[in-house]
Amino acid sequence: MRRLSSVLLAAPAAALLAIAAPASAEQLVRKPYIQTLTPTSAILVWTTDSGANSVVHYGTSPQSLTQVAELASSVTQHEVKLSNLQPGTRYYYDVGSAGGGVLAGGDASHYFETAPPPGTKKKIRAWVVGDSGTGSSRQAAVRDAMLAYAGAYRPHLFLHMGDIAYTSGTTQEFTDKFFGMYPAILENTVVWPTLGNHEGQSSDSQTQTGTYYTAYVLPKAGEAGGMPSGTEAYYSFDYGNVHFVVLDSHDTSSKPGSPELVWLQSDLAATNQDWIIAYWHHPPYTKGSHNSDTEAQLVTMRENVLPILEAAGVDLVLGGHSHIYERSFLVDGAYNTPTTASGHIKDSGDGKPLGNGPYKKMAGNNSHDGAVYVVAGHGGTGVSGNGGHPLMYFTEVDNGSCILDIQGNRLGLVNIRWDGAITDRFAMVKGTGLVLAAPDGGEKLTKDQSFDIKWATVGTIPDVKLEYSADDGQSWKTIIASTPNTGTYTWTVPAVDTATAIVRVSSAANAAVQDESNAGFAIAASGPVKVIPFGDVWKYDGAGVDHGITWLEPSFDDSAWASGPAQLGYGDGDEATAMNDSPVHPSYYFRKVIALDGPVIGANLEVLHDDGVAVWINGTQVFSKYMDDGLGHNAFASQGSQDNELDAAAISLAPNPFVEGKNVVAVMVKQSGAASSDLSFDLELEVTVKSTASGGGGAGGTGGAGGAGHGGAPGASGPGAAGSCGCRMAGGAGSPLALLGLGVLALVSRRRSRIR
Repeated sequence: MRRLSSVLLAAPAAALLAIAAPASAEQLVRKPYIQTLTPTSAILVWTTDSGANSVVHYGTSPQSLTQVAELASSVTQHEVKLSNLQPGTRYYYDVGSAGGGVLAGGDASHYFETAPPPGTKKKIRAWVVGDSGTGSSRQAAVRDAMLAYAGAYRPHLFLHMGDIAYTSGTTQEFTDKFFGMYPAILENTVVWPTLGNHEGQSSDSQTQTGTYYTAYVLPKAGEAGGMPSGTEAYYSFDYGNVHFVVLDSHDTSSKPGSPELVWLQSDLAATNQDWIIAYWHHPPYTKGSHNSDTEAQLVTMRENVLPILEAAGVDLVLGGHSHIYERSFLVDGAYNTPTTASGHIKDSGDGKPLGNGPYKKMAGNNSHDGAVYVVAGHGGTGVSGNGGHPLMYFTEVDNGSCILDIQGNRLGLVNIRWDGAITDRFAMVKGTGLVLAAPDGGEKLTKDQSFDIKWATVGTIPDVKLEYSADDGQSWKTIIASTPNTGTYTWTVPAVDTATAIVRVSSAANAAVQDESNAGFAIAASGPVKVIPFGDVWKYDGAGVDHGITWLEPSFDDSAWASGPAQLGYGDGDEATAMNDSPVHPSYYFRKVIALDGPVIGANLEVLHDDGVAVWINGTQVFSKYMDDGLGHNAFASQGSQDNELDAAAISLAPNPFVEGKNVVAVMVKQSGAASSDLSFDLELEVTVKSTASGGGGAGGTGGAGGAGHGGAPGASGPGAAGSCGCRMAGGAGSPLALLGLGVLALVSRRRSRIR
């Protein structure tokens, strides 16, 4: 068992600098992560390869870490509690030792935000992940799809449904497949896990020993809200106006009268939070890779736990274990085995704000008022199952994760597939309320654009007020003070430049009944500009020379390459610039330089190709098609395309591949085989540049190539760190392209729309 303590010391800035001065002797094995976050405290944890004491410097600015917490004992598992903090406040930190100096932190990405006081009706965003721990490219793609969706509006909480580290939750598996996969998330987002059966092979809940219990510091004394459980195997915590209950379905008895269920009843009886969310590993309802009608642990949780939760008014129950995504209707009372739907579906609608409407519940925590059940066992491992559970509205046998958003009396959840598609969405409202459906975050609007604001209503609200904020809710401007509540209003977008705009809809008679965008969206006072139109001039090389990875760099000398207008290629007879058609080479190279005079806040491309194609901006890959066999020069496209196939994509700006000044656009086109008869390439790039104070906000092509400035790669701790992209791009680990360190990629087809 751990013994956690901390000593808080006050120290002047000069003394802190002296502490950090020596070179570090110990090395990080696991980078710092956040545990047991409360309104007034947080625990910072990190692991080193050799024993050392523990020192944390922290403060409300990364340039002013003037407070220090220190543990004198020499350990490799460092757990330092910071106390007497202010609620709802961001603190920055670094970690290290008195003798070895700073190991990590002291920058803008190493921070935590203390929880708001219980009952606070603030925006809450949580990331829901289950069965992720493979260490695979698909696990990374699930992670990167969430990061691209969230952008700057990252989750406050990381809720893990178990099976965190396959295959048996060893120390090395945890290090590689959990801590090694999410360092840029864990360094600023608290994780609240539950025990899965795979890590249960190496951990014991009765003694609270093993790698799972070593890795996490969880509240057993009620210090994060809720009743003390006396164990880290099951616990509860409060965040804002939500009460979270975390159970152990693998290694703790869930029989009637067991300590876990006795505690559960007491814990639920004691909470007066607006929302109750429960989760554990083995789902009570599923027809995925596991069957809840035939497997004992799933049946036990359904028959013994659900009656307690539903009697207390539980709203949402999450699980994993079954490698699938499933989402139920609003249901209640389905405890029998096998599960039947008759009499247990309280609302047979889709739950979507712009579909049948949100699921409706009475205000407060009312017994048997209905709950939604989500199986999120699709976070990275192989998926399988037939689906078809009678209580499920939607099933998808594909990898992904969920984002949970809560505002006041409204709860919403989306499923983000590994490729960035939003494949499911539902909302729930308690009492009378509004649900803003569009804009809900991530949109890119321009001045004078006509945009339809859309919302759903629960209850009777005759008229609504509409407002917008250009600064993430710090100040508001009225769109219309009162308008009939039709659920839609055509808004003429104002001439402002911002990436943090939000819209709010409220009752015209009662401002407390309101809802707003889950996250910020962009408005550009200057509209999108085609910096590369179709038919533009490109530098090109089709001589069969292997350029490795150097041709992607801005400093690459392409002065010897030929140039000509697109369409470029051969074999179809529609080329503006005909290239040599013999012999056929696997790879053909194209480059162009464009100049941008401000930061890019939106970008889209369309590319015409035959066969495979990959596109880079300043060395960061932003698009590929039919390149599954690798990007090495001698690899052919993985399949043939249609003649002059045309694809569209929104370019992810998290991280932003564009820089102010010169930018290099590099394109590789591949043939599908040595006998391929034609090659085609053209590309259009449209960007929106944020206007500067001095005016402008434009962009233009230079027509040449080579010599562009480089914006630099994203920091190693960020989501775009080398090796972090889970998309199918480069060849094997030993190939040159595998060493490129490509950034986070999120492609969004123009033909794909969000489900609302």
